Amino acid sequence: MDYRAEFSNLLRDTWIPAGNNKQWKLAQYAKLNGYIRENMPKSLYRYRTTEEHNLTAFSNQRTLVTKPSKMGDVFDSLISVDIDRVIESINNMENRKDEITEFFYKGRQIPKPTFNHVSRGIRRTVIKNQSRAKGNIAVRVALKRMTEKVAGDLKEQAINKLDSAIDILRNTGYIACFSETHDNLKMWSDYANKHTGFVLEYDFDSLNARFNTVDLGGKHKQPDYIVLPVIYGEQYDSTDLVLFLLMNGLVKKYSDKTSYYVKLHDELWCIKGYLYKSSDYETEAEWRLITPMNGTAPNANPFSSVDAKPKAIYYGASIEGHVFNQLDEVARSNSIKRYQMKIDAINQRVTAIALQ
Repeated sequence: MDYRAEFSNLLRDTWIPAGNNKQWKLAQYAKLNGYIRENMPKSLYRYRTTEEHNLTAFSNQRTLVTKPSKMGDVFDSLISVDIDRVIESINNMENRKDEITEFFYKGRQIPKPTFNHVSRGIRRTVIKNQSRAKGNIAVRVALKRMTEKVAGDLKEQAINKLDSAIDILRNTGYIACFSETHDNLKMWSDYANKHTGFVLEYDFDSLNARFNTVDLGGKHKQPDYIVLPVIYGEQYDSTDLVLFLLMNGLVKKYSDKTSYYVKLHDELWCIKGYLYKSSDYETEAEWRLITPMNGTAPNANPFSSVDAKPKAIYYGASIEGHVFNQLDEVARSNSIKRYQMKIDAINQRVTAIALQ
């Protein structure tokens, strides 16, 4: 079994529920850290076109990251969801009235936002009786009617908001794609604009590519980003994530609570959701930088960047002279090694020639 398959098994079997013991969490991350450290390549490579934003990022020693929904390849942003299971859970809302009531009702106080979704008569009954012990029955009756109304509303709204919940997953983090090789002909053609672009080489360690969770001042901390191998030929089931986003978003409309109605079952959800890809892409030997590890606002800018200084640049075999000069000036001033790719027609490949 190759290291990607082994890493897939390890990642799939690692679950880190929110709120667990800090030391236990650190131990789980340490297992993943250890495996990556044992199997990491020496370098990772990023294929780039000569569009202005790529040239600017190189000049600033940054690497661009993109939300999955804005990636050029639609298969970089697919989210696998069992729609039937989502709908089944939604349909069960009417059988979960006691659970909803327990979430809303605490200390005989009805959440104020809930009042906006029930009749004036129910509101009067609750307000009149909730502060008197002998009025508990009246409050409970009113609350039952209120919960029935909420459950019905949730069922109707959940179906309508299913697509938006899936879309949130495609916009809750950023990705940058790297490869283990700098001489893949198809990647030079597809991702470096037919050999007119360039490839940047990064030292693996410089990308801080690990679950570098540390204990600083008694606090649980994670890195700003992490780099992990893409897992080919499998799918990550994001159904539970959709339910988490969907139900919490809807239920909280009726509540003033800050707690979750549905608990987050795995801190690694963002990472797992963005690491799986069709086996048709396996020759790319891809690794992905994912940031931030715990997700970001879905409406945040679709593009961002992180610090990442390359150690070498490879100029495409067909790069234009003025672009070469612009890039080479930056490379020289930052002591970045420079290579020119040459076409080997006899052996049908490209080779890198070191520049002085």
